[in-house]
Formats: sequence, C-alpha cells, structure tokens
Amino acid sequence: MGKVLLTMMGRSVWGLFNSVWSDIRQFDYLPDRVYVLTAGCEAARGQMARDMLVVLLKEHGSPAEVELIEVPGDDIKEIGRRVNEIIGAENGRGSEVAIDVTPGTKATVLGTVIGAGKVRVDRIFYLYIESLQNASRPYLEIPLDLQSSHDLLGEAR
Repeated sequence: MGKVLLTMMGRSVWGLFNSVWSDIRQFDYLPDRVYVLTAGCEAARGQMARDMLVVLLKEHGSPAEVELIEVPGDDIKEIGRRVNEIIGAENGRGSEVAIDVTPGTKATVLGTVIGAGKVRVDRIFYLYIESLQNASRPYLEIPLDLQSSHDLLGEAR
C-alpha cells in the first residue's frame, strides 16, 4: 500500500524527470514506487532516467522504487494490456495510483489510457509547457509562468 506513479519515456529524459518533479511540488504526490514505460527507448537512456528519478524521490523522502517496463512503441493494445496488469496489481495492494502522461508518445499515452480505463486510477497528471525552448533543463530552471501543472481527473470531476 502506498502511492504509485505510472509514467513513460518520451523523446526527452527531462520531460519525464520534470513532470515527476512537478507532481511532487505542485500536487504533493510523492510516489513510493514509479513504473516507467520505456517504449523503444535505448537501455542507457532508460537507466539514466531511472537514476535521476531515484535521486529526486530519495531527496523528498520516498523509498524510490523505480522500475523500467519495456513495452512495444507502436502496439497500443499490448501497452494497454501491460498497464492494466500493473495497475490492477497495485489496486489489489490498495495503492493510490496516478498516471503522468506528460512525457509519452501518442501511442504510449493512448495505450496507457485505454489500459487504465478498466482499473482504478486516482489521478492523471499532465505538465504543459508553453514553449519547448529551454525545456531540456531542470524544472525550476524553466520559468514557472511558462509551465502549467494539471491533475486532469481532479479538474474533470
């Protein structure tokens, strides 16, 4: 039991890292465990993202369990199946589950949303950045007035 975040690798490691940082800072959502879908991502980039997340999470007091999950980059149905399996298991443990769709490709985000549609998800986060200029920097080095953090489920309810 605890807080779980499911997120994904996209084109930028910073997009992943900064969106998790935003979830912690803006929504006080500090996960105990993070699952990162690595659709077609090279192993070194995935490991770098994992290592960066572990440091961020530990600095905020999380046990920082970060698991990389390889999924096919273009098989929306299979991505959905894997997401459903992961979230279903976490639901069974009584975990609070959030998804962050910020860094993902369209196929990964769609598969995730479809897979999550059959299980309980408590929050869906999205970090909108007005300009991608200088986006490959740490969260607090990007002007906050260019960033907009959203808890999409919270806003929709």
